[in-house]
Amino acid sequence: MKRFIFNLAPALLAALFLAPAISFASTYYVSISTGSDSNTSTQAQSKSTPWAHLPGMPTATGTAAGSYSAVAGDVFILMGCDVWYNTAGTSNFPLQLSNGGSSGNPVTITVDKTWYNTTNCPSAWNRPVFDAHTSASSSTPTQIGGTTSGCISSYGNYFVHFTASYITLDSIELRNLYYANDAENTCYGGNGLFHVSSADYITVSNSYEHDWSMGTYAAGSVSDADEFVLIDGSPTCPHCLLTYNVANNCASTSGSGTQPGGALSFVNVTYSIFKCMSNAYKPTYAGEFGWNEITMIGDSPDPTLHPNCIESINAIGNGGIYLIHDNVVHDNFVCEGLQVGNPGNPGETDYVWNNLWYNNTSSGANGPQVPQSGTPVAMYFFNNTVVDWMGGCIRDAGHGYSWSGAFYSVNNFCINSSGSNSSGSPTAGTILISKNLGITDSAAATAGYTNAQTFVYSPTSATSPTVGMGLNPTSSSWFWPAAASINDTTDACTQQTIAGVVQSVCPVRTAQTRPATAAWDVGAYQFPSATTGTPAPPTGLTGVGN
Repeated sequence: MKRFIFNLAPALLAALFLAPAISFASTYYVSISTGSDSNTSTQAQSKSTPWAHLPGMPTATGTAAGSYSAVAGDVFILMGCDVWYNTAGTSNFPLQLSNGGSSGNPVTITVDKTWYNTTNCPSAWNRPVFDAHTSASSSTPTQIGGTTSGCISSYGNYFVHFTASYITLDSIELRNLYYANDAENTCYGGNGLFHVSSADYITVSNSYEHDWSMGTYAAGSVSDADEFVLIDGSPTCPHCLLTYNVANNCASTSGSGTQPGGALSFVNVTYSIFKCMSNAYKPTYAGEFGWNEITMIGDSPDPTLHPNCIESINAIGNGGIYLIHDNVVHDNFVCEGLQVGNPGNPGETDYVWNNLWYNNTSSGANGPQVPQSGTPVAMYFFNNTVVDWMGGCIRDAGHGYSWSGAFYSVNNFCINSSGSNSSGSPTAGTILISKNLGITDSAAATAGYTNAQTFVYSPTSATSPTVGMGLNPTSSSWFWPAAASINDTTDACTQQTIAGVVQSVCPVRTAQTRPATAAWDVGAYQFPSATTGTPAPPTGLTGVGN
């Protein structure tokens, strides 16, 4: 035995000596107010000796710039209330994230709420800030790179550019992005907040984007290239997620006028707020859009374009299943409330349930109007509430109104001046239009369905007209999306400011489980059984990561 060990030792030593170095995940701290890029990577693992810049910022130097590369599982903590500016010649943006993680071990950029800049925030933590102004004293909006016009970067006019997969960006505030006229058409193809190139499993959570603006533009010169998120290359981010996010540009826009920015291309979007922008959900791939609020969507800067609140027609021909549920789309100025059917994506199947459309102006914003064009496979539209849409429940968009497989419109509650419950005249292999309740506005108000309720247009008693009037999807005549909850809507999240932090907050409401065998209620709300009582107003609030 001794001889065996002695003879093997040199081989083991040689193997260990020649083996590639093993990198272990670490936590690094970054503060523009207290840090230095000359600190070593070991020093940057302490709050007392952080880096000044994130690796990937153009301004990073020293260890943060050259001798360090992120590995799977690395965590970067940004000091709360610190502000990274967009000074010309020394801009901190675009932040280029080219080193990703792995499944279960993403590279994460996030916060520690006990660590913040007390000069900027003397009383409590708030998010770290990426600001497109050039300094704290400047109010001049600039493009990324710190200029007011012309071409900026080959990566586009974006705060963050992802070129690697498995990256999480959490609890960041991004503000004051500027689009100079139509430079995107001659320079690099787009303006926005995030650019994802040939990457997947990107998650943006608990962040807040606001006060972006545009310069002068002419009809036809600005288009959907101006995007909140641009996704290109391959893969097109099929597993990317935006969650508990607030995108609100109301402070820099007015009424129904031109709203800069739009075209949200993230595939999966949950628990988020979209206010005062042009366009909203336009995914590049099939995915889930649930528990979101869309409101005050306005005109595109290009008057030849028509904004859309929820549409799948931007998808890149992958087929797939869209799950669109539990969203509240209300008080919009201009937008298609729901638009599906991409001629380049004939394999599309849409499940649309537990959504509410109301208070959308008749001059340009509306309810479900489908399909856009082409012949998608199927649409299952059920248990939605649609208020004051002249088409009734669903209107034919005038592009064929056909599906190659099935069209179901069931259990929808439609309130309008004529009391119409119409679903149009679709053509499909299988058509089921049943148990859609249409009543007039006056009849709805008499029955207690109003937008003044805590949960708008919900039943008020066991004898309300929608209660027990629907079909049950467990029967053989119905198709239900795999793994979908049979609870009714939990209501969409709303924007609130708590302790100075803008958040997406979701009301606490006891979800009513739709019955397994008995008839379902019509509309987005299931009235509780006699044993559970009337739904109570929210007594607590749930916010994540704020």
